[in-house]
Amino acid sequence: MVAAYEDSKWEPVKWGNDMHCAVRIPDKNQWQRGQIIRMVTDTLVEVLLYDVGVELVVNITCLRELQENLRTMGRLSLECSLVDIRPTGGSDKWTATACDCLSLYLTGAVATIILQVCSGENNTTWPLPVKIFCRDEKGERVDVSKYLIKKGLALRERRIKKLNNSHSSEKSLEIPPEQEDSMVTKCIKTNFDPDKKAAAVISEHKVSEFKQKIPEPRTTGCYKPPAIPNMKVFEATVSCIGDDGTIFVVPKLSEFELTKMMNEIQSNLKCLGLLEPYFWKKGEACAVRGSDTIWYRGKVMEVVGGSIKVQYLDHGFTEKIPQCHLYPILLYPDIPQFCIPCQLYNTKSVGNVWQPDAIELLQELLSKREVEIHIMKLTDYDKKYEDERWEIRFEELLLSETETPVLPPYLPSSLPPPEELYAVQVKHVVSPNEVYICLDSVESCNLFNQHSDTDDSGVSWESESESLNEALRRFNKNVETFPPLTDFRTEMPCLAEYDDGLWYRAKIVSVKDFNPLAVLVQFVDYGSTEKLTINRLRQIPLHLMQYPARAIKVLLAGFKPPLRDPGKTRIPYCPKWSMEALWAMIDCLQGKQLYASSMAQAPEQIVTLYEDEQYPVHMSLVEMGLADRDE
Repeated sequence: MVAAYEDSKWEPVKWGNDMHCAVRIPDKNQWQRGQIIRMVTDTLVEVLLYDVGVELVVNITCLRELQENLRTMGRLSLECSLVDIRPTGGSDKWTATACDCLSLYLTGAVATIILQVCSGENNTTWPLPVKIFCRDEKGERVDVSKYLIKKGLALRERRIKKLNNSHSSEKSLEIPPEQEDSMVTKCIKTNFDPDKKAAAVISEHKVSEFKQKIPEPRTTGCYKPPAIPNMKVFEATVSCIGDDGTIFVVPKLSEFELTKMMNEIQSNLKCLGLLEPYFWKKGEACAVRGSDTIWYRGKVMEVVGGSIKVQYLDHGFTEKIPQCHLYPILLYPDIPQFCIPCQLYNTKSVGNVWQPDAIELLQELLSKREVEIHIMKLTDYDKKYEDERWEIRFEELLLSETETPVLPPYLPSSLPPPEELYAVQVKHVVSPNEVYICLDSVESCNLFNQHSDTDDSGVSWESESESLNEALRRFNKNVETFPPLTDFRTEMPCLAEYDDGLWYRAKIVSVKDFNPLAVLVQFVDYGSTEKLTINRLRQIPLHLMQYPARAIKVLLAGFKPPLRDPGKTRIPYCPKWSMEALWAMIDCLQGKQLYASSMAQAPEQIVTLYEDEQYPVHMSLVEMGLADRDE
């Protein structure tokens, strides 16, 4: 391949599906034989590298016409499938987790492949049914199918053998264990590393290139909705009353068919054997063995721990039963449900919720009674359930109004140079020696330091025509018109609603909960944090981004946690300090005019706080024995 295409030049070719080609792998500068799966765009194609079994999307400039002499050689890779296992979750599709696990376990490994072909059976089954064995980190021989079952990523499935009888309907029999030993096994030792040249030796004969389609396994599906009698008035028997006031009835004309079907189910469904671990989903159809040991057609309503709430579709009532009483099969799927859900016409419960005493009265009046049903209005229950509960529309997510613009982080506020004394306010206390401060007005700072108004002290305060507080007051009046926040990346600027009902500038710290979605935000002008639901977050107007974040995180110098501080309750997130020291520091800072002097500005802002020009605030903690001086 390299010799044939290394110096080749790209020429425009009209490519189409299933065309053979030579493909250059851009990352590895290799050439491989391939076949086009589909045209993604005018310049991108998805190809199958059939000598290594890899699918990838490449630019058409990486394709060349495959020379005739390179087409005569058969494919060097074999398509295989593991036998005796099936996907979990009741689906016929393998989960991404199972595929990732299989890829991680087998890629690059040297494994033994055993073909599973019955004696006398056509050996052109595709993909090849195989068992794969390889060595684990302990050097022990491992069956990959059993490994996936052990990890909960696959379920065991018995192999079936079709009866070759043209006069009988399609049936199947399980292969007895003693016959499994008569299977013709063909061993292949191969290396799964796609970068190495693939080679395989099959003991009996070489499998030629073929594609024989195998019918896909039937999915679970669902039962048909009930058939409504084609008449305005009909007689029926009330089977049960639901907790939501729904009255379930079985038409008198259908009672014979229901009894006949139930008898056939009990006769034909004696025992289904022990079910492998199965992950049930809400709404999934099934066969249910009720508490009366009778089999019914059912549907999963709710999964609660080891129990499952099911509805008996032909009788209407619900029950919570163990998982072992359910089986993922359909019983008479072509016969519609016999039980019809009804509601009283023009009747609403008090408070729009059916109270227990109302349900009890309906049960006493109607349960097991023969009634006359007058159809006043038909409702398509299946369509209503699908439209209201399962249909998810994504169109609104594509609207420009719902897109959150990515904004730069807030501008930081800077502190005056070291050794200058400036007025500050403490906005939030994290621990005794970690607080958030904001600079007080420029006037008070200049009065204390006796600087002129033109002195460049590094303090940038609001000289704009509109202050931050004025802008926030203005935007709070129409904050409901701002679009909701839809981008929750870390440091994302936003408006957040505080406990006082007002909206302040904030930024995203992290996502804390997912059901419902809750986000931890920090109010950038105060330093405090709070967990909020997303309905309390809005996109921030660009006008508010011009103001620097007021709150500045600083460490306080001059003191440290005491060496001896036994028996006191500790701060959970900062156990080196006691809760008593935290409350004492809050008392020292609350409601006082404070001044700060910078000690260091990198890598962290370190300051000393003063109540007046000479007295540091931390001395109160030292005198109380809640802190030690740190020289």
